[in-house]
Amino acid sequence: MPLQEGVSQQGAQWRKQSIVVVEDDAQVAFPNAMVFDLFNDRIPETALVVGQHVDVHFGVRTREYNGRIYNEINVVRING
Repeated sequence: MPLQEGVSQQGAQWRKQSIVVVEDDAQVAFPNAMVFDLFNDRIPETALVVGQHVDVHFGVRTREYNGRIYNEINVVRING
């Protein structure tokens, strides 16, 4: 997905890259797909390519905004 960039309310610059990862398991009839967010220095120096096999280590954060609950799945480390 396209790289997003901006400046936080505190004036710090940030970058965000979202990627879609589909599980690769021959035992699964309907593989799951997940969107992962990579921030700043977690964005790989070399671009990931469609079909590339990767191992993703991630953390899940849940937050409330305007009475709704949202999950964020953030990459801690990606090997590929």
